[in-house]
Amino acid sequence: MVRRTYRTNKGAIIDMEAMRAKNEKTIAAGNMKVNAKGDVVKGGKVVKTAKARVTPSYTKVTQVADASLKKPLSKADTTVAVPKTAPPAMAAAEMTTETVKVRDDGSKYKEIVSPTGDIEVKEIDAPEKAPEPKPKKTSKKTKRPSV
Repeated sequence: MVRRTYRTNKGAIIDMEAMRAKNEKTIAAGNMKVNAKGDVVKGGKVVKTAKARVTPSYTKVTQVADASLKKPLSKADTTVAVPKTAPPAMAAAEMTTETVKVRDDGSKYKEIVSPTGDIEVKEIDAPEKAPEPKPKKTSKKTKRPSV
């Protein structure tokens, strides 16, 4: 263990570990009536050690109330109806899902989700592009010099 020494404002050196060991059994200042170790002291004698004071709170077993806000379930509520026959197997084509979606630009596409989770995107039709405006022909008028 490393001994730490502290220097006060006036230059005196204080060894805190030595001070703790020296005053271990001295009653602490205040109204708790304990020594530096935390033992309860009465009339200069240790009445209850710190370990004895703390142990019950760690070993205490708390009982959880066995109460419910719901009414008890009846036997009819707890039985589950099990189907006698298994549902018919689905074909692979039935398990795929197709969804038609529209983008912001107006183009449509089909999103196909396979049974394995793969997603395939197919374009349905390309968006019609608006014809680009043709540049306006401006007549070049040349100014004739005035005479």
